[in-house]
Amino acid sequence: MMLRQGAGMTSARDARFLYFLAVVIAVIVFVIDALTPLDIAIAVLYVVVVLLVASTASRQAAIATAWTCAALTLVAFAMSHDGNYSGGPVARCIVSLLAIGITSFLALRNQANTARLQEQIQLLNLTHDAIVAYDMSDRITFWNQGAEALYGWSASQAIGQRIHDLTRTSSSIPLDELRDEVVRTGSWEGELQRVRSDGSTVIVSSRFALWRDDKGKPRAVLATNNDITLRKRMEAELQRQQDELRATIDAIPGMVWSSSCDGELSYINRRWNALGVSLEGNSGDVWTSIVHPDDWHAMYAAWRGAIATGKPFENVSRIRHSDGSYRWMHIGAEPLRDREGHILRWYGVNTDIEERKQMEEALERSEAFLSDAQRLSRTGSIGTRLPTGEMWWSDEVYRIFEYPQHVTPSMELIVARAHPDDLALVREAYERGLPGMPYIDVEHRLRMPDGRVKHVHYVAHLAAPQTANLEYVGALMDVTERQLAQDALDRSTAELAHVTRVTMLGELAASIAHEVTQPLAAIVTAGDAARRWLNRPKPDLGEVGHSIDQMVRDAKRATDVIRQIRAMAQKRDPSEAVLDLNVIVRESIELVRRELDAARVEIEASYAQRAPLVCADRVQLQQVVINLVMNGVQAMAGVTDRAKRLRVCTGRFDDRFDGHYAQVAVEDSGTGISEENLGRLFNAFFTTKADGMGMGLSICRSIVEAHGGRIWAESQEGQGSTVQFILPLDKGTCDEQ
Repeated sequence: MMLRQGAGMTSARDARFLYFLAVVIAVIVFVIDALTPLDIAIAVLYVVVVLLVASTASRQAAIATAWTCAALTLVAFAMSHDGNYSGGPVARCIVSLLAIGITSFLALRNQANTARLQEQIQLLNLTHDAIVAYDMSDRITFWNQGAEALYGWSASQAIGQRIHDLTRTSSSIPLDELRDEVVRTGSWEGELQRVRSDGSTVIVSSRFALWRDDKGKPRAVLATNNDITLRKRMEAELQRQQDELRATIDAIPGMVWSSSCDGELSYINRRWNALGVSLEGNSGDVWTSIVHPDDWHAMYAAWRGAIATGKPFENVSRIRHSDGSYRWMHIGAEPLRDREGHILRWYGVNTDIEERKQMEEALERSEAFLSDAQRLSRTGSIGTRLPTGEMWWSDEVYRIFEYPQHVTPSMELIVARAHPDDLALVREAYERGLPGMPYIDVEHRLRMPDGRVKHVHYVAHLAAPQTANLEYVGALMDVTERQLAQDALDRSTAELAHVTRVTMLGELAASIAHEVTQPLAAIVTAGDAARRWLNRPKPDLGEVGHSIDQMVRDAKRATDVIRQIRAMAQKRDPSEAVLDLNVIVRESIELVRRELDAARVEIEASYAQRAPLVCADRVQLQQVVINLVMNGVQAMAGVTDRAKRLRVCTGRFDDRFDGHYAQVAVEDSGTGISEENLGRLFNAFFTTKADGMGMGLSICRSIVEAHGGRIWAESQEGQGSTVQFILPLDKGTCDEQ
């Protein structure tokens, strides 16, 4: 029997037609039965009427029809026999009534069965599952509303079609094998891919059940299908995400792992392959085989402590790789908790920090070397951020300032240690940094709490800006010993220069005597002349006055010579003043005039038209000029084939980098200086003279450089030499003393 959706259900139009047909048949049967003398049981045909009415599924109508047909049978029987009731007609009437009754009973029973079947079909339609029944030829015999919703075909379109052809079924196993499996086992469960009426593809979870008849012969298959397309897509997406997550975890530059709440490893990512580690056969006891023996106990204690307390785990240990080498790793783990706070799992990652560890060790060595170097060189580092005034000091800076290392560095601490006389200098250096001066260089003194004085030299430069603030990186050097040594050296140099000047005076004794004797003799001559002019009968007062003026001029000249000699012979500190370099050179030449004449040296003096003014010590400059002139005279001592000519000139020297200078050049026509000796000419104790000490030019260099200038020599061997020095021109800042 073929089941159809809505079986037993008759439409209103069909019901009216059946009622009409039943009435017509009933009338015909009644007329024939009542009005014709046929000796047959015509009333039996009322069963057709009963069946027609019963097919409308109306129980009340069927019962009413049965009673009506029975009544019509009795009426027709009475009308057709006129009270003559023989055995034959009565029997036929009874047969007809029995037929009508039995037919009605069976029709009513069939209606009840059909109603129950219809209820079951309705129940099947209420489910969301797609329920399909098909025979052993795969032809559909039942198609519920769930199947209509799932596949898109109505029951009328689907029933009678081959299920696998209609839905274009695809399976992981061939359909023939699937049928054989169902016939062999009586059931099958799996996933199928089918095509809907609109051409879209769905994936269904199918459960097949085989129905056999009483003889065990397969008759039909009942299939229940659930649409799992969305679930499969979600599973595919979830799998994709899981694969992506796994790939991401494998790509993490670290060894990711997870463990149970008691610390037993349950998962490791692909990075663990570098260790040659696998969880198979190792259970959770992996750490003992890969952690360095020297690090194992500390790492294990920390791990068990984290498990016991539930606190995050961190440890740094050496981990063995597959090649047997050990590398430093940072091992960290965090617990995953449920809502009640109980630990479910631990998730951790091991990060290779071998390079960082090596860098840290190298940094520690560098810091140790730097600290030792700073301590040995007495140089500390200072970082300053402006305008906030934040500072960072190295250990050596704390030692220089003699502060404990727990104090916070600040400008106030520096000011507290600054010498009162240098306090303004320190504040000025700090204020120069506020507008962002690229370079700061200052030397000042510190006064310690016990009264000791330290000399420090601070240099700093503006670092590359990392923030909106200015940052300076600087070095503080304790130059106390250097300053003391420099002071001692300056005293020694001054004493040596004094000895050199005294020695020079001894060498120039004849010239000095001549310079002094000449004005004294002129004074005597002028005095004799004045006396003669007075002893005349008529004194010539004009000539007397002229002679007296000459006597005064010569006396002043002698006084100046003696003053210069005393100044050069006197041991004193340098006294700077604004000096005319032309005058200094002229006075120096006059002091050595006799030596020039004795050596038969022709001197040519060329002075700058605009007198170059310098800020310097008169005696020291005279010492330099005299030394250069006497060296030139001595360089020409062996010249016999040409005139001995010494040229001294003053002028201006312009340096495009350093500015304007005053220049003095002494050029001789001697034998020159060899290239080998030229580079050592100003070194201490270097001399080309048999009886020289090698200190003259060295002292000259010290004097010139102390005045902010420089001195050098130029020469071509055999063609004379030129020694010249330059000094900064005075800019009105020299304090005369």
